[in-house]
Amino acid sequence: MHSRMAELQQIFRFAHDYSNMDTVFTDPSRGICWEFMYSQIPDALQPYFNSIRPNLNPGDSGPEPSIKLHSTSFRLNFISVHFYADGTSFGSLIVGPFLLDEPSASSLNTVLLEHHLPITFMPLIEQYYLSLPLISSDKTDRLVEFLSFLSSHFHQRKQQSPLKTIQIDVQNEFVRLPDTVKEKTDEAILTINDRYRTENKLLSVIENGSIEKLEAMQEELAIFSKLPDRIPNNPLRSRKNLAFVTNTLLRKAAEQGGVHPVYIDSISEKFAIQIEKTTSIQQLSNLHDKMLYEYCETVRKLSLKYYSPVIRTAIEYIRLHLAEPLRLEAIATAVHVSPSDLSRQFKKETGQPLTSYINSLRIREALQIIRSEPISITDIAQMVGFSDVNYFTKVFKQLQGVTPSDYRKTLQCKAAKKPQT
Repeated sequence: MHSRMAELQQIFRFAHDYSNMDTVFTDPSRGICWEFMYSQIPDALQPYFNSIRPNLNPGDSGPEPSIKLHSTSFRLNFISVHFYADGTSFGSLIVGPFLLDEPSASSLNTVLLEHHLPITFMPLIEQYYLSLPLISSDKTDRLVEFLSFLSSHFHQRKQQSPLKTIQIDVQNEFVRLPDTVKEKTDEAILTINDRYRTENKLLSVIENGSIEKLEAMQEELAIFSKLPDRIPNNPLRSRKNLAFVTNTLLRKAAEQGGVHPVYIDSISEKFAIQIEKTTSIQQLSNLHDKMLYEYCETVRKLSLKYYSPVIRTAIEYIRLHLAEPLRLEAIATAVHVSPSDLSRQFKKETGQPLTSYINSLRIREALQIIRSEPISITDIAQMVGFSDVNYFTKVFKQLQGVTPSDYRKTLQCKAAKKPQT
């Protein structure tokens, strides 16, 4: 008996590792022996959904080994395997819930109506169903075949067990909503509404590149640290998944804010790599804050939202070709207008002549290089598009009040005076 249970536990682990879904092993009286759980039912839905798995009756086929696909009236699916050997029922292994079809507003509304659930449950239902694995019929077949093989091995039978498909109508005992459940539901819905409102406000702040408003939102942003883990047994993986979603939302907000996709893609890729490399939730929290500020600062510096299409295209061309010779005629050709029209419209919208704008961008790039790289002034001049180092020095001094060499010396002096930590 002991060796049989040890074998069953090994089969249970195989089933969980292969399916990557909630996996439970119940004894003949339906008590839980072992379980691995990923999905988390929202508190308010637990009185309704917790009763589904115990009502599957996976072991009602008598002393024959069996494998069943349970399709419930909640549109949730489970696969169960009954283990029976040596005249003894050992219990059942249950994998699921999972979805065979992507949840739609129509299908979720049907679930609400058929089970007499209040319409206020819709956000919670949607949150729960979107957290469940969605698998294809092919993967379902492969999973059934794998579990059937494990079952046959345990039963020491050469032929695998046939699949039985069962439609289950789970009756809801809570036709009227209990007060305690209603209180939890109302509280959960308020939390969801607050989270969505805060999220929309945050995206608007990023879209407008407002660092001041972002700093003022710090207390409100704490709501995101209280989100339930979608993968309870692996909170770091759960938080990483949320961070990937945040990265995507922020990049879309930056795009709406008028930043060219070239810059957004670079930032997004950088953060995606950093998210995956984190090894603690604290690192993810710090990275989350860094993402907010960098996207916001990028919009503030690079947004072209309020320029006309012609000037926006001209500025994008200048930024992408800053290290190359930039002549009025070449830029005008790139944006399909005459040089005189471009020159006039550019000054009207930006408040400065085209040459002055290009020089200011080049000096800004030079400042960043001087602060971070020990490169010669001549090389820096060439890197930002100045073929003549003397002209670079002249423009630099006009805009910064000092020469590039003096600016670097000032930085070095400040660094030398800074106390060592």
